[in-house]
Formats: sequence, structure tokens, C-alpha cells
Amino acid sequence: MNADGTEAATLTSVATLTKPSTAVPRTMRAVVLREFGGPEVLKLEEVPAPALDSLADDEVLIKTRACGVCYHDIINRRGDLPRTRVPAILGHEIAGDVVAAGAAVERFEPGDRVASVQRVHCNDCAICADQRPTLCKDGVFFGEEIPGGYAEYTVSPAHGLAEIPDSIPYAEASICACTIGTAIHVAQRGRVTDRDTVLITGASGGVGLHAIQVCKLAGARVIAITSSPQKVDQLRQAGADEVIPAPDLRFSSPVKKITRGHGVNVVFEITGSLTFGESVRSLAVGGRLVMVGNLETQPVDFMPGLMILKELEFIGSFATTTDELTEAFRLVESGAIRPVLAATLPLEDAAKAHGMLFERRVTGRLTLEI
Repeated sequence: MNADGTEAATLTSVATLTKPSTAVPRTMRAVVLREFGGPEVLKLEEVPAPALDSLADDEVLIKTRACGVCYHDIINRRGDLPRTRVPAILGHEIAGDVVAAGAAVERFEPGDRVASVQRVHCNDCAICADQRPTLCKDGVFFGEEIPGGYAEYTVSPAHGLAEIPDSIPYAEASICACTIGTAIHVAQRGRVTDRDTVLITGASGGVGLHAIQVCKLAGARVIAITSSPQKVDQLRQAGADEVIPAPDLRFSSPVKKITRGHGVNVVFEITGSLTFGESVRSLAVGGRLVMVGNLETQPVDFMPGLMILKELEFIGSFATTTDELTEAFRLVESGAIRPVLAATLPLEDAAKAHGMLFERRVTGRLTLEI
């Protein structure tokens, strides 16, 4: 029982398993979050594995091969996400092999290579029927409502998965949803075209580096913002036309100078509240700000008059669809997009990975190999 009176989350999925391809051990290694706090609270444990007789008809049991480490995991670990109950297994960037599939699953069978989206929709409500699955009120996020991928085995509804092409390694495949898929979703929400100049905050992170590539594919001009001057060259290599190092997170003046006083057409606001004010000041008239992330989960000050006078648009962007993940795989397989892996670490180094990410020692995405 949790302190707020709610029932603690279990570490195993309750379901019904069919069509197993191999025996599943009774226990598995997993990094378990039993209390919120710093990286040190992440502990490698031996916990019950999902039972072969407990997979629901629409679910798939996955032997996890890799799981990306996202800043969202840090926010989750700190206890800043209200849906998470401890004990929990974090990780929403999952790639692995299908071990067993429920009786109603037709798309996958044991042996298939699959990767997950971050948040699985219910596939049954009016919002899902309206083709807006990321907004599904009954959706579940890996690592929050359901156990995630910091473990040897993971259970997922089949409609939350996409098949991994044979040419893409597991480590790269694991990050494609949350980085490339998210960038595709954001570009669609922001209506990015070849007529736009796009500003990307937090550009050296996993989403930012891949958003640069997605925007360049659309023909846009890209201005990348980083708080780490040592990452400028890597951002240029990723395709950014201009890079502004801003350790103090002040960048609107150089943005206006680069754009000859006009500002940018679109902002991908990945950092969130820390840079929101500068991003708004960087917008051209009629500009569009797409809110993707909020690293510090804190409110912002805003003058509505600016939005009125410049006819600005503020747009939210949440998660990724399986169609967008499939498109991400297509772009990677064709060579149009290059997944940027900062490093791969063993599962037991999850706490180290969180430390590296928080200390901004990462360009691209970290992955745990399992």
C-alpha cells in the first residue's frame, strides 16, 4: 500500500499466455524503483518474471534486448509523474524478441523482432477511432501504469508494437520511437515545410538531434540551441544550419540577429519551462511553438498580449504512434535518418546512465543492453 492509500503497483503483468516459443524462467533481472529519489534508488534485483499462463489475448511477451534511457525516466524516478506507483520498473523505449503472443494477436508470432511506442492507447475509444491515439485517456505509459523495459522480459499490448527491420540493431531500434518517432510527430503538429526556419531547444539530446534530421528532410532551415558549447560541432554534423551555444539559456537576441529581425516560424520546445520565455521571444509573427518536453516540470510566466499581437500558436505534442514508429524504421533503413547512440551500457548500470544524462554528458541517446 502506498502512502496516499492507493494500492502499490505489482512488478508483473496479470494476463494469459499462449503460443510460447521458449520457456520463460520464474524470475528475471530487473532494475526496480522502490522509492523516489536520486539515481542511487535504482537497484538491480531478481523479481518474478511474467508467467507464461498470464498473457491476455491481445498481449505479447517480449524478451528485452535493449531499452533506451530518456530524460522522462529521470523525471519519473524523482517522483514528478503522478501516475507512477512504486515499486516500478522504468523504461519506455523497448526492443526485443517476441517470446509468446496472446490468442487474439495476429500481427506477431514468437521470434519476431519488435519495438514499442512510449504510451499504448486503448484502441477502442472515440479518440482512438478519430485517429488521435496519443490522446487516448485510457492509454498506459511504460514505466508508469505498466512495467517498462529495464528488465529481461516485458509485456505489451500488440497494437503498441512495430516490427523491427532486420537491418536495424536492437539498440538503435529501441530509441526510434521516442526520438525519431517523436520528431516526426512534432514536425507534423508544427506543420513544418521547406519554407520554415525551425528553432530546436535542447538540441543535443535524443529528440533534438533526430528532430534536426527530420526537419532537414522536410527542407527547413534549422537553428539548434545547446547549453553545452562543446557540443556545437556534433549539432552541425547532425545537419543544423546554425548552432547557438547558450550556457545561460539566453538565445532570443542571436536568433533575431540570424533571422534579420524576423524570428523563426516554428520552435520545437524540448527543454520546456527553462527556455519557454526565450523561445516565445524568438518567434516570428504567426509563429508556432510546439511544446514537446518540460524537464523541470515547473510553470512559466507569460504575457497573453504577445500571443494576440503576433497571432502565435501554442501546440502540444505527446508521444508517438505505431505508424510513426514504422515510418521511423523506414527512414533509418533507407539511410535518410541516422540514429544517434551516445553509448550502450549493461542493465546493471541504469543508475550510472541516469547520472550521465542528468549531468549533460550525453549527446544523443543512451541505451541499456539486456
